[in-house]
Amino acid sequence: MGPDQEALLGHLNLLEFVRENARWARNHTVLDEGGALMFAGDTDWPAFNNGVLRTDDRADPAELLGRAREFFHARGRGFSLWARQLDVDADLGPAAEAAGAGKLFDYPQMIRRDRFEEQPGPDGVEIRRVTDAAGVADFAEINAQAYTVYGSPAEATASNFGRPDRVLAPHNAAFAAYLDGQPAGAAMALLSHGIAGIFWVGTVEAARGKGIAEACMRVVTNWGFDAGAPNVQLQASPMGEPIYRRMGYEDLYRYDFYLCPGPDG
Repeated sequence: MGPDQEALLGHLNLLEFVRENARWARNHTVLDEGGALMFAGDTDWPAFNNGVLRTDDRADPAELLGRAREFFHARGRGFSLWARQLDVDADLGPAAEAAGAGKLFDYPQMIRRDRFEEQPGPDGVEIRRVTDAAGVADFAEINAQAYTVYGSPAEATASNFGRPDRVLAPHNAAFAAYLDGQPAGAAMALLSHGIAGIFWVGTVEAARGKGIAEACMRVVTNWGFDAGAPNVQLQASPMGEPIYRRMGYEDLYRYDFYLCPGPDG
């Protein structure tokens, strides 16, 4: 499998995760038509809870953004937009900026092509596969706390996990790390398009710097390979990027992440 095919599969896996993640919220809308995937979650927080991605590279970006504004402004919301730093999306970022969007940050799509060697985890840390609603609640609370570092309200992040039955579907694998018995770290994988994608990697502030994120990443990455994936991919957060790079994940391309204003600016 060449890098272009790997990159395409990674993007398709992200699209599938966005559909799935939206459906995990108790109240949600997913509209997937006309070359655009739009999702509105349980809160009006624009970053990751409300957003649009282009699913057909031929879709006109200005027309797509016009439809997205109608969809989200009718709900009184702003929204987020992903654009790959590849020729195929070269028209999308400029169209977003012309429509008033601001670039929040960019981050890499990264890939791992082989398993990690087994090794002991940090002292006092136990990593468990999430298998029930109580485990999903711990997983949600870990990420709710972890993602406040990026400005996301805890309740907005937690709202992504309102349907534990859907989070626990067999093509997903969520893991929670416990430090001295207390929820401390998390990571999950989703199988689609023949690969595994890793999402929702987080560590609570009090447990950072102890190697918990790396330990979770080793477990969830190896789960992906054990499930038959030829490679495992992820979109790295600013805090996660140096960890994953040190672990041997490699860049495929980067995403630009935009925030588009709501009807009141």
